[in-house]
Amino acid sequence: MNQNIHRQIKDIQVQADRLINEKPNLEDIKQFKQYAEELKSFLINNVNDDFILNYLKEFPDIDLNKRNTGRRILVVLISLFSGSLFSVSYQEQDTINQALVTIKEIRNKYSSAEFMLKNYFS
Repeated sequence: MNQNIHRQIKDIQVQADRLINEKPNLEDIKQFKQYAEELKSFLINNVNDDFILNYLKEFPDIDLNKRNTGRRILVVLISLFSGSLFSVSYQEQDTINQALVTIKEIRNKYSSAEFMLKNYFS
């Protein structure tokens, strides 16, 4: 079990790097979101150390429904002049960009937690 945990922690960091460095689509983000939630949940349920637990609980969740109100008004105005196809594309890209900010934070958190978890599961 120890090696599987370490492998998954490395894997989520690699996947985050791939998403950050490439141009992901919304489906890629959704798959990463699910994997991140499952790994976080597994760790929270299997770690008994309070310090590590508190650190894990601080990991952000990717919110694909969050919208910036100012940008939303801009999208509505643009869609009136250019058609709804651009609006949908812009909204999706904006959602991806906001998710990538959270993915960077998740990657950094796992990078920091890797040492703590390596000692815990060893």
